[in-house]
Amino acid sequence: MKHSFSITTLSLCHRYAAIAGSVPILIAMVLVSSASPALAQTGLTGIFGGGPFYKNAASITEIETSGFSEAIVWSVEVSSTGDLNFNGEFPLTSNGAYIGDQTYPDFASNLALLKQGTVKRVTFSIGSSNVGDWQHITALVQSQGTGTNSILYKDFQALKAAIPALDAIDFDDENSFNAPTTIAFGVMLGQLGYHVAPDAFDNASYWTNVVSQINNQLADTVDGVHLQAHAGGSGNNPCVGWNFGTVPVWPGLWDQVDTPSEVQTIMSGWHTECGINGGFMWLYDDFVGTGLAAQYASAINNAVAGSGFTLSGPATLFLNQSAAANAIISFTDFGGFTGMVTLTVSGLPKGVQAFVKGQGNKQRILFKAGASAKTGFTATTITGTSETDMQTLPLTVAVSSGVGTTGSGTQVDLSAEFNLYGIYQYGMTYTTGGIDGAGYSYSANLLTGSRVLNGALFDFGPANNLDAVGCSGQSVTLSPGGSSSLVLFATGVQGNQTSQTIKVNYTDGTSSKYTQSFSDWFTPQKYPGESEGVVMAYRNFQDGTKDKRTFNLYAYRFALNSAKVVQSITLPNDSHVVVLAATLLP
Repeated sequence: MKHSFSITTLSLCHRYAAIAGSVPILIAMVLVSSASPALAQTGLTGIFGGGPFYKNAASITEIETSGFSEAIVWSVEVSSTGDLNFNGEFPLTSNGAYIGDQTYPDFASNLALLKQGTVKRVTFSIGSSNVGDWQHITALVQSQGTGTNSILYKDFQALKAAIPALDAIDFDDENSFNAPTTIAFGVMLGQLGYHVAPDAFDNASYWTNVVSQINNQLADTVDGVHLQAHAGGSGNNPCVGWNFGTVPVWPGLWDQVDTPSEVQTIMSGWHTECGINGGFMWLYDDFVGTGLAAQYASAINNAVAGSGFTLSGPATLFLNQSAAANAIISFTDFGGFTGMVTLTVSGLPKGVQAFVKGQGNKQRILFKAGASAKTGFTATTITGTSETDMQTLPLTVAVSSGVGTTGSGTQVDLSAEFNLYGIYQYGMTYTTGGIDGAGYSYSANLLTGSRVLNGALFDFGPANNLDAVGCSGQSVTLSPGGSSSLVLFATGVQGNQTSQTIKVNYTDGTSSKYTQSFSDWFTPQKYPGESEGVVMAYRNFQDGTKDKRTFNLYAYRFALNSAKVVQSITLPNDSHVVVLAATLLP
């Protein structure tokens, strides 16, 4: 019982194999069919924590390198209106929109940093022994359902969009136990891309039914059960009375009761008795900065896995067309592991190749993108395989247009229409309102002065000056001539801007009319006709700091009547659509 308080593959041997030069990409099927590894540990080693995860960046570093594979941030409170809040001190959502950056602007990026280390999963826990949170969820589901217009759907959709590192929701319901609404809520979360993990300390039959019903409706949504074997759950044995079929049980112990060596002894007993493959510790707040985090993680890892290794590396790799970037992947052994590890990468975006250099416990993977590599976000997976273990590491490859000053096309001169200060050098302070009126802007350090997308050149306005067009139905003159298409580098701000009208006018008095939706620069929607032009690791704020989340500048291509001579373009009549560059293609 918890109490609330304020496919393309590359390979590499880790151990004694020397690698000379680059290793070219191999065929995935060769490696898949050549090994059938026995897994030493497929579960998660978790740590519950409250304020340290959002108040203290040093805590992020400690957990990142601790050996824990799951960070469980506790506790999300749900109000009667559906607003979400951490522990009554950190508002997360309001009216279906994420507002967490108003209190802790680095929270989302700090959670992403966790995944550069041993943490593979970030989980938010809802509820505690306090009455209210789950009663509010029940009332909201009963009154609004769980469809796309319900406040719970909007809240958790906004939460996932704002915090891409967030993977799962822990159900710490200790007093409500309303099966129909809990099941509906769990299925809704699964549809939004979350995993679900009940957090039980009693009422085993209730939780067995909930897990079964959620997974029957949406397979694999519940992929583990956190079983409290401490405080109110003291005496629980994951091997007795807690059978969820193929869904594993991960028991938890309390540092105020058990030392690391005692945790290892207890967990080892359960591992021998019924094969538990994970566990968790309660509570990180008790031992922040003492070094005990690594000791408790090691205790659980050693108990449930015997020996093995973990992989760590960046969560996102930013890569430009016609350029290369490196990802450093580290191996951490535990339990006396001495095996050979083969590293493979699957799911590379089209036009991107990968090569391996180096040896030892840190390896460098070199990613190279061609001039026409697919832009945008691609989820790849790095897998380490030994004779006894397999570990995976997700890596998002974010490909942008190339950096350069030469390319095809005729630049459209937007300077006469510049009315926003959309681009600043990082570190500058300003009072212009930025590109969105709220003080944010693109970083000139990341955007650079020009970009080359699939061979076409796009020039941007001068940084630290008027350099972007907030649309209001303006007519912009085009260089006369026959062109096959017009490409805009643009974005929505203050939300997605849907069904906007753009018109290209020809010298014969006719025009081509287009309807285009524009994604907000933080939330790409992959609208038809939209692609990522530049993916950036942060945006500027007017006080000179970074908003360390991922932001985008999109490319929009409009096919023209090449038999006619273009004269002008009429931009959307929406100030929340912003254009930064435009090029006519022959």
